[in-house]
Amino acid sequence: MVVFLLLGFLDVITGALMLAIHLGFLHEWRLTVIGTAYLIGKGLLLRGSFLSILDVLAGVYFILIMLGIRTFLVYVFLIIMVYKFVTSLMMRGWG
Repeated sequence: MVVFLLLGFLDVITGALMLAIHLGFLHEWRLTVIGTAYLIGKGLLLRGSFLSILDVLAGVYFILIMLGIRTFLVYVFLIIMVYKFVTSLMMRGWG
């Protein structure tokens, strides 16, 4: 259960990083590569659910943000990441 809490926390950090790069607060490409590798790796490792597919899509969109494509999807993926964190808190019994 602690692993799910950690993964949920990392999801929120990655979502916030995605938003910061989208809004232009950060311009660090190394953070984008780390965030992308985390999302795609986790999505492929824990495949079999719809949320894992969304992780892979978020990772691909993170690459697109780095290439300059910015749409409303960053907010959708941020909401999904926060949802996954809240769900991991409820699974842990903190909600």
